[in-house]
Amino acid sequence: MQTPIYSQGAEETTHPHIRTFHARHGRMSAKRETALTQLLPKLEISSLARPIDLRLVMDRSEIIIDFGSGMGDHAIELAASNPETGVLAIDVHTVGLCEVAGAATERKLKNIRTHHGDGLDVLSGWLTPETISQVHILFPDPWPKARHHKRRLIQPQVVSQIVQVLRPGGSICFTTDDQNYFDHAVGVFESDVNLTAVLGNWEPPLTTYHKRALRLGNPVNTVQYSKLGI
Repeated sequence: MQTPIYSQGAEETTHPHIRTFHARHGRMSAKRETALTQLLPKLEISSLARPIDLRLVMDRSEIIIDFGSGMGDHAIELAASNPETGVLAIDVHTVGLCEVAGAATERKLKNIRTHHGDGLDVLSGWLTPETISQVHILFPDPWPKARHHKRRLIQPQVVSQIVQVLRPGGSICFTTDDQNYFDHAVGVFESDVNLTAVLGNWEPPLTTYHKRALRLGNPVNTVQYSKLGI
């Protein structure tokens, strides 16, 4: 069956900010339907009392947000290879988060949580300030047409919200295969007085989108900025 992610009504009533993502539809197998109805609710953070301190929720001192987790391969590998670190996977894509829930259950991962919805909501007061170690933003929608640039995720206000939830020394890791978007993002990061560029290249994981970019011959650009402070 085809499962819609966002209805127009929901966007109008609960998401007054500009949408920064392309709504997608995915085909749901019986296994994914089970993950959606039985597994995903156990990981979802939207019902928790706010502000949410994910360090307490996951009993981990380090928390990484995978903002726009797609099919979840990065989030799952982060959680599996770093059991001492908590991972929050955020996406509007139902099928992707079902994959996260299914893999987390099968691999018995206790250090992963999800939000099935717009990540901008999570940044708008859901989280306890200065509790997040890293925010990974991998291959977000580039919105290449000039008239759509306002829909790009990396905007001054959004970056400011990310900075508020990052602990001092915490970092933003951004990757894209769209050169124009990369230049735009660097300009936004550089304009935030609370951020400083991290020397050296952060190695992005080989997610589905990363592999596609390489297959198409698109240059992949990555940048990392950390929050000032001790």
